[in-house]
Amino acid sequence: MQWDTTRAPLAGDSPEVLIVGAGPVGITLACELLQQGVRIRLIDRRARIDESDPHSKGILVWPRSLEVLRRIGVSERLAATGHQSEGVGYYSEGRLRGTAHMHRLPDSPYPFVLTLPQRETERVLRDRLAELGGSIEFGTTMEDLDTTSQTLPRAVLSRSDGTAETVLPLYLVGADGPGSLTREMLGIRFDGEPIDVTYAIGDAPITGGVPDNAQYYYSRDGVVALVPLAGGHYRIAANIPHRGADEGNPSRELIEKVINQRAHTDFKVGEPVWTRSFRPRLGLAERFSQGRCFLVGDSAHVISPAGGQGMNIGFQDAANLGWKLGGVIQGRLDEAILETYHPERSVGAVRMSKTSAAQARFAMQRSTLRIAVRDAIFVTAGWTGLIQRILVPLLAQADVDYSESVTDPLFRRIPHPARVGQRVPLFAPPVQDNGVPALDPYKYTVVLWPGRRVPADWADTVAGLRRRFTGQVAVLDLGGLDAAAAKPLRRAFGKQPVIATVRPDGHLAHRAPVTAPARTQTFLRGAAPTEVPVPALA
Repeated sequence: MQWDTTRAPLAGDSPEVLIVGAGPVGITLACELLQQGVRIRLIDRRARIDESDPHSKGILVWPRSLEVLRRIGVSERLAATGHQSEGVGYYSEGRLRGTAHMHRLPDSPYPFVLTLPQRETERVLRDRLAELGGSIEFGTTMEDLDTTSQTLPRAVLSRSDGTAETVLPLYLVGADGPGSLTREMLGIRFDGEPIDVTYAIGDAPITGGVPDNAQYYYSRDGVVALVPLAGGHYRIAANIPHRGADEGNPSRELIEKVINQRAHTDFKVGEPVWTRSFRPRLGLAERFSQGRCFLVGDSAHVISPAGGQGMNIGFQDAANLGWKLGGVIQGRLDEAILETYHPERSVGAVRMSKTSAAQARFAMQRSTLRIAVRDAIFVTAGWTGLIQRILVPLLAQADVDYSESVTDPLFRRIPHPARVGQRVPLFAPPVQDNGVPALDPYKYTVVLWPGRRVPADWADTVAGLRRRFTGQVAVLDLGGLDAAAAKPLRRAFGKQPVIATVRPDGHLAHRAPVTAPARTQTFLRGAAPTEVPVPALA
């Protein structure tokens, strides 16, 4: 249907933020903003959620995603709903070559790989959206977006009943997936192409002594991944020969044959709940923002499914943009901070794209020599602890660092103490089980770190600093923690007393010696020039 976009009536009450697309990332961003008292509209062109289709794409939720989803109060619900794996095992020709032990992650309240179908993740997110007073406008499509002649974005929306309206939001966010109409209307180039690999995926029960952890099996014939779900089912993913349009979905027999051939096992695959085959198209948007418009999730980046990281990158997009948009709209932050969204998140997306591509290349070796080299690398990395020190934080996305560039090494150790831009092990409410206090979920938090040993005059130092920052920001004193709770914080903040300013999303924004609080005050004045009351976390 062709719409006369010039005649769509202007809405009487335009939202402060219009979010286009109600997948997991769009809903997460909506929750972020609703908690801050921002008026939003969340639209989706689908007529409804199709509960009859069991097909579900994303399945892995890594520790860092749970840390940022804690900001909207859903992490514990998700953890209780899904299956928790302690790690990921890597096999070559049926032999275990190395294990990434997530349960040994030293500084996260979520030391596990959470597996649950994306449809279940979305259900938890929709429940939270409703609790916050939000809703999804299904059957609503953005027909036109004009950013050329207006101060504000001008969006024409059509509904399935044939009506249309024009809205003028302060900001607009495209969360409408790989084929994003928002991105197309903004004229943002999406660089990418299909890769020459067809994947079969599905959920099915498997018996025969399947390991408890998530597993990747490498062989000359290809790769297969088995990821445990709740209820004895597994997500199965494997590369297979290209299929014709008339071949239908992969059969149970094909899946069982592929698994046992590559894993060198005798597993029995039960009747699948569903199967699909697909050939992914990867891509990266030229830019993630343009004026008052932004792209998040698959609208901005589509990476190889090999690493199971795609949805997780989107969650971090939502957290990064959410506290910044909310802070600007509510007057807590200067609008210039929105200019940091693209450089911060595009570097993260490029890095995870390279990681997933490297994992796929690493897996698909055919020559005897290259397989031997790959296996030797895995075994050596396990013996020397490199898997735990480098691979585990990389998979967990616990090494996200907004100070890095696209030219930085893909595999690297996390710098200690933390540099500005790096994730630190402090999180949104509630207080951690080990007594570590929570960050302010909306504003910068000033953290007073005593160093390796608490100085004798620390109480007086804290009292003086609290007086300095009263009425500006929340102040956390970490001087009273026990040794176990303090250990990961010492890695982050160092051996000397410091004033660390931490962003609401848990990244280090500024650091100064405790003897130089004026430096911190100067930073805060530049970043948050006004103070406006914000609703408490719902």
